[in-house]
Amino acid sequence: MANSTKLASAAYIMAYVARHEPEHVTTESIARVLRDHPARVRQIVAALVKAGLMKSLRGATGGIVLARPPAKIDFREIYEAIGDKSPLSLAMREDDPGRNYPCNVHPVISRLYRDMESDLLQRLSRLTLDKVIDRRPT
Repeated sequence: MANSTKLASAAYIMAYVARHEPEHVTTESIARVLRDHPARVRQIVAALVKAGLMKSLRGATGGIVLARPPAKIDFREIYEAIGDKSPLSLAMREDDPGRNYPCNVHPVISRLYRDMESDLLQRLSRLTLDKVIDRRPT
């Protein structure tokens, strides 16, 4: 199973948009700065808009803005909005588009993944073989 970078990409997109508020940014400008394919950026933005995390404004002054303050948007909402694979298949982007503008997506998400892995390993150490061979619910 291939790892997915959609959560990391969505975080970069949202950080970029937040950094430029109240200015409306276009998906083309986001794609250019993040060095990502414009269609992929549009797909992720569409999912975030549909989930109510971002607003898409049309017309000459249109673009993308956050629907709520950044402190009111959590990563579970972002994760659920993009409809990504299991958190076990998440991966960090190899490049760091955040170096093109001030944001901490790369170190924060990398730390999250390390913490998730550590938590998973601790949980696995508490799961014993008898729990999977005993057919009765626990």
